[in-house]
Amino acid sequence: MNIYHSIKLGLIDMLNNKGRTMITMLGIILGAMSIIAVLALVQGGRKRSLQFLEERGGVLKLSIHPKWSFDLETRSEIAQKQLTLKDMKLIKQYFPDLKYFSPGITKRPTLKYKENTFSGRVNGIYPEYQNAENFFVGQGRFISKFDNQEASKVIVLGTKAKEVLFGNESALGKNVSIENTNFTVIGIMEHKEMFWGGWKHNALEWMNRQAFIPLNTMVKKLYGDEPLNSLEFQVASTDLVKPTQEKLSVFLKTLRDGKEIFEVRANSERLEEIEKQTGKTQIIFLLIGGISLIVGGIVITNVMLASVKERMREIGVRMAVGAKRKDILIQFLVQTLLVSFIGGAIGILFGLSLLTILGKFLQSPTAANFQMILIAIILAFGVGLFAGIFPAINASRSDPIKILRYE
Repeated sequence: MNIYHSIKLGLIDMLNNKGRTMITMLGIILGAMSIIAVLALVQGGRKRSLQFLEERGGVLKLSIHPKWSFDLETRSEIAQKQLTLKDMKLIKQYFPDLKYFSPGITKRPTLKYKENTFSGRVNGIYPEYQNAENFFVGQGRFISKFDNQEASKVIVLGTKAKEVLFGNESALGKNVSIENTNFTVIGIMEHKEMFWGGWKHNALEWMNRQAFIPLNTMVKKLYGDEPLNSLEFQVASTDLVKPTQEKLSVFLKTLRDGKEIFEVRANSERLEEIEKQTGKTQIIFLLIGGISLIVGGIVITNVMLASVKERMREIGVRMAVGAKRKDILIQFLVQTLLVSFIGGAIGILFGLSLLTILGKFLQSPTAANFQMILIAIILAFGVGLFAGIFPAINASRSDPIKILRYE
């Protein structure tokens, strides 16, 4: 008997015993559904984390920050040896492959427009800031090289800063006062927005609360010669992130007489953490979903053993007219695999159809892909294979003479 005939007999048996078939499939359906649901939730969370990382400059971004300590003596030393523009020029000279250098000085003054005031971060930056941070102007224009060279009194507002100061009024071309100095608004940044789960607070709202002026303007016309709060830039490719980070750490240590005043942060490290955490979570959820499949496999084994017992005379007649033991083995094994495959397919379809509802209910993003569907099918098929082996072997080893006498 060929595989096609075994599948045909399996389908006929499933149709003739619909109740038993549904009970047999139920565990597989629920197991496949749970695997699709939990993996989609994990992948959705991973996708959202990667999106957040991309909004913060992407995986090619490196940044230098003071390595602050709780020790007061160490903090005092760090404060005296912070980064300067001279340090940045040396880094540019010795690391020519780096691009989009974006030094920054951050202050928190009060911005004024007529009777309205806004307190937020004002960053003195270079024009390369947009590319280094992957944060671009939405209206008007951004700070140019000419603005920085001439120490122009121009300012670019974040959307929240613009809303508080100007409301629905157009801000472009109007003056904002900082430390009794007027700055002309030349641009409004794009609005940044990202929400996590049921959290109603925008995780990127702090970016909308910023304002930007030329770095030279901040140094020459507002606060004098200030040290850099940070220095950000990007490497050419992902392969260069780790080597550049290590070499730069050694270079900075050399600049400060062997003392670790600075730390070099890489966005790619955050990506590695995300991938590691996602992998661990997937394994845990796969085990949980696997338990449902194992329970389904136990049900399949019990039902198939009962089916073998019910069909003893049929097995005996087939063996008496020439069916071999392997034919009986294949017949019952194929039927078990068929039940598992159909149950797995139904579970996957139900799981995929419920993702939108599940995402809205849990207020968490979901993301399905072919890989998780393949995992669910393989697991369902594997459970069916192992669950069906014992009943199939039991049927194939039956003695046809004893079977035909069976009442």
